[in-house]
Amino acid sequence: MSLNPPYAVYANVIGEQAACHALLNCLIKEFALPLSLVRYGWPSEPMGLPLQLSHRARSVNAFPLRVDMPNGTRFLVLVDRQDNLGSQYYLSGAFGKRQSGPWRKLQLRTFAEYLLESCSEITGHRNEELMDQILASGELKQTIVAQLTSQVRRSLKGYLDSEQSLWFGHPTHPAPKARLWPQHLQQQDYSPEFARSMRLHQFEVPMNGLWVSGNELSDRQVLNGFANQSGARPGMAIISMHPVQGELFRTDPRVQQLLSDNIIRDLGRSGFDAWPTASLRTLYVKDHDFFIKGSLNVRITNCVRKNAWYELESALIIDRLLTHLVTDSPATTGGLQLLGEPGAISWSPVAASEEDQRWFREQTGAILRRNFCQHEGMENSLMAGTLFGRDGALLPVILNFLQDYLGHSPTSQDRLAWFRHYQSLLLRPVISLFFNHGIVFEPHLQNTIVVHRQGYPEKVLLRDYEGVKLTSDLGSQWIPEDTHPRVKQSMTYPRAQGWSRIAYCLFVNNLSEAVLALTHHHPELAPQMWQMVYEELQMIRKELATPTPELDGLLSGDDIPCKTNFRVRLAGAADKQAGYVQLPSPWHDKFTSKDSGHADNPLKVMECSQ
Repeated sequence: MSLNPPYAVYANVIGEQAACHALLNCLIKEFALPLSLVRYGWPSEPMGLPLQLSHRARSVNAFPLRVDMPNGTRFLVLVDRQDNLGSQYYLSGAFGKRQSGPWRKLQLRTFAEYLLESCSEITGHRNEELMDQILASGELKQTIVAQLTSQVRRSLKGYLDSEQSLWFGHPTHPAPKARLWPQHLQQQDYSPEFARSMRLHQFEVPMNGLWVSGNELSDRQVLNGFANQSGARPGMAIISMHPVQGELFRTDPRVQQLLSDNIIRDLGRSGFDAWPTASLRTLYVKDHDFFIKGSLNVRITNCVRKNAWYELESALIIDRLLTHLVTDSPATTGGLQLLGEPGAISWSPVAASEEDQRWFREQTGAILRRNFCQHEGMENSLMAGTLFGRDGALLPVILNFLQDYLGHSPTSQDRLAWFRHYQSLLLRPVISLFFNHGIVFEPHLQNTIVVHRQGYPEKVLLRDYEGVKLTSDLGSQWIPEDTHPRVKQSMTYPRAQGWSRIAYCLFVNNLSEAVLALTHHHPELAPQMWQMVYEELQMIRKELATPTPELDGLLSGDDIPCKTNFRVRLAGAADKQAGYVQLPSPWHDKFTSKDSGHADNPLKVMECSQ
């Protein structure tokens, strides 16, 4: 695609700004706040800082946020607020200096160099691949903005649009758009940001070796959920894959041998016409009863996205459990809206070794997820990550969305009313299920679907059942006795670990981004929104007829865990090894006379295995 020079420059600037903002979020949340390295104020040695920076600060009522790292490296950026959770708008570029040098404006590469060097000295870890991942993520962001052309400021046109418009990815990850894509395949052909559909790759495999499981679905219904079985020969079944997964699968020597021996058939890209969603491996098929979540043996951000066999079984256990609770004990589920995952398959050749059987099941494993758009309406359903994310001008998507429905720019009362509905719909089921049943959802922005009527939240749907865990003290009672030990192990969490996961997703990942998006140009509204959250938690606490020590602590001013997405990448470790640091809650000041944003406020750092 050819671009006129001014727009090409614009795309590069916006893409780099978005990448720098993600790095700033990592720095502030995972290092600066927990280690008391934040200062609000101008440095005593400002050499190198442009004079217009202070004029800019006065004109927009900005705060200079400074981070003084232990090795002498310093960072400075203008922000619109002082926030306990490190959630703010950046009103200038990032500036940095080493011990003896002057301040300088940091471009992405230099910023990343400064950041990796100073943070590695703190953690003792250095990941040589991370710089390349940061730069690759930034380049993809620039490419995404470049293809938007006139669509920079546009409203969401429904669910699929929201899945394909998460242009800048996770806001607190060093390389949210880093993908270890096969070099011979064009990423634009398979990535959701480029809004293209693709035919699924199909294989015909023997029924012997096929694992099929469904909740209230027959084996035939499950198989038809993945592929049209009408063309399958007797004794055979058709399975489908993401086309990139199909390409990787068919070129493996083990698969090549099966093809050569006519044990399986490669049907090519003959399956459903599907659209990739934000996760890349979950696929939307128009007018189909299910989404298809298959394996994708590609590293995306932290992980290779393959379905382990035990995750398939755990998803079905959770699907049965939640259906049971919503049906038989609805008062204990906080208004949970079911988004079922009722079917799964995997295949392996029966004559393969145990190791190879495991490999085949991971490559072919896939889950069916109910297509809620058929009931709720495509036009009424939105993925929260995009709704609270940024458009091609780095402005909050939700404000333009609300303006379309209101007919005017949203007022302060409009923003507060919207948030009041949303936070209640999100908090109640997650908190209730944890304390009543020991069920641990992962309610981050990409797992959250907002169903609205005329722009206002009516329902919140929580997805990703294979990621739901059960606490060892309470939730594990729901695991059937005949469950394989590896499945049980994969879905059981210590209670403290479960609470950390929930608290991080609810308050740091989800609600803080909602607050930030809705308070653009109005930071004074943020305390009012967090007060709504506090009052909602108090009401939930009163309604729960069970001990709630973690919630009691939170309401008394306890810190909030923040997952260390940057630290775990710095260590080159898997996402499941990420720990948590502790941040002051948004209502921390209710319980202390100190200014929690000041560097003298002592904050503890906690690392724990996830």
